[in-house]
Amino acid sequence: MGDSPPTSDSMDCDVVVIGAGGAGASAAITAHDAGASTLIVEKMPHPGGNTRISNCSWFCPPAGTEEQAVEHIDALCLGRTDRSVIEAYVTAASKTKEWIEGIGGQTRITHFLNIRYPQVTHPSWPAFPGSAAMVNHTVGAEGDTNPSGERLWNLLSGNLDKRGIKIITSAPARELCSNDKGEVTGVVVECGGKRVMVRARRAVVLTCGGFEYNEKMKEQFLPLMPFHAVGNPGNTGDGITMAGAVGAQLWHMGVVVGGVGVRVKEYAAPFAISYAAPGFIYVNQGGKRFTNECGWESHFLWQSFYAFNPKRPGYPTIPMFGICDQETLRKGALHVGGAGLNLAYKWSADNAAEVAKGWIVEGGSPRELARRIAVDQAVLEKTIEKYNSHCAAGTDPDFHRARETLKALGTPPFYAVELWPRMVNTMGGPRRDASARVIGENGRPVPRLYSAGELGSLWGHLYCGGGNVGEALAVGRIAGVSAAGEQPLY
Repeated sequence: MGDSPPTSDSMDCDVVVIGAGGAGASAAITAHDAGASTLIVEKMPHPGGNTRISNCSWFCPPAGTEEQAVEHIDALCLGRTDRSVIEAYVTAASKTKEWIEGIGGQTRITHFLNIRYPQVTHPSWPAFPGSAAMVNHTVGAEGDTNPSGERLWNLLSGNLDKRGIKIITSAPARELCSNDKGEVTGVVVECGGKRVMVRARRAVVLTCGGFEYNEKMKEQFLPLMPFHAVGNPGNTGDGITMAGAVGAQLWHMGVVVGGVGVRVKEYAAPFAISYAAPGFIYVNQGGKRFTNECGWESHFLWQSFYAFNPKRPGYPTIPMFGICDQETLRKGALHVGGAGLNLAYKWSADNAAEVAKGWIVEGGSPRELARRIAVDQAVLEKTIEKYNSHCAAGTDPDFHRARETLKALGTPPFYAVELWPRMVNTMGGPRRDASARVIGENGRPVPRLYSAGELGSLWGHLYCGGGNVGEALAVGRIAGVSAAGEQPLY
């Protein structure tokens, strides 16, 4: 879906939405339904953003659990997000199921799936207060085979079409425009080889994603590098730059959702890696275990890389190695798919094709495997022996893995994958309030400027599965209603 480029040097509408993903579509549909003429401008040739390629579930608390949900999210944010913002999100999210069904979608509850152990269906952070309220849904019926992100985007884009809301694609936004009162009055986009002024009579809504593909921003704000992205390549921090130029305050710039992945020369983005059974360990470049491999929430597994050795420079765990035996490797595909840029590749169920490609390294013994991945042979052999002794004893005094996850590496050959930090998305960007207004450095809203989605997300420290798309749908609607409610400038 995409419309022809404009034929003139300027365009007018009530609400301009910058970014055609889940948040942008939700904002545009809602603004239109509130009586505002709406236009979406999109940087990429094809719309959909991260929503379209996500393993898409969205948060919608059961009736009567809204206060529990607020307590849970507040605890995850560690006080870094205004409670009023969280309350507004939960209130809107509680109506998302009704809204989706109202625009023609079919919905069902989908449990949070820990991608490392698909049988685990509890919320992301079950020990935090209020976790029982964190119930997710998805679009579609049981047995639907096409990706869930594609299902949701098809529903949203169909509703844009039905309303006659245009998406101008291949039209990157370059700068926001303001009047002498500091009100945001439009945006300059580059389209068809020329600069086009898109004027907004009511407001502009920023929904143009994070900064996963902006290396300078990543170096400035993220706690470790390199950090390899797997999502929409259009997410280069454009909204952060534009909002900053009109005085926006930033927040949550160091928050990232991601895990571990294997990089291969045939594909630009890394493949997410998760073991189908617990018979595996992680070792650093010295061949030693350094973490509780099964103790990380799946969206924050990347934090296991965040380790230092005061006696040597650099990151001793970037890259790290995942080590398993033949029994574990045959339990299931190391890459479970479902999200990211590599959706077209079908990973083999027993990983044999990837061993043949050299993506997974094989060794007949721990020493042979160590030699093939350039790790000290004696150290890796001793590491595996020590881990196996912990499995036999049923306790892990080194890193305290749960007894039920202590499965020995005993069936040769042995296998290794080189693992790097992989990023689904960033969360940082312009701070917003409960009405989705962008907040300036002076603590007051930037007039007529709104945002939604992962650009300036509310997630201030930790993240709960279903929260990204849940926020896009809920806060996108808040932004749409708020923007449409502005008095027209002319």
